[in-house]
Amino acid sequence: MTSIGIQLFSVLRSRLKSDCIPVTIEGAVNAGHLLDAACEQYPVMGPYRSVMRLAVNHVYVSEDEPVHAGDEVALITPVSGG
Repeated sequence: MTSIGIQLFSVLRSRLKSDCIPVTIEGAVNAGHLLDAACEQYPVMGPYRSVMRLAVNHVYVSEDEPVHAGDEVALITPVSGG
């Protein structure tokens, strides 16, 4: 079991009332598996799954990119405003 902290911004920060959430996942971890686990553990995130992107160590990554304990992980959702 691995626990990875994910920094939140925008609408998810507001919906979860937190700027960082822990996500626990088993086995090899890539960005896609981490996003799926986050949505499973925090169901309010589910409707945003198709538009979520992860940044790992300040770089946007594809869903097949490995993620390791100790990485800085940020969840980015689309932002609108004017």
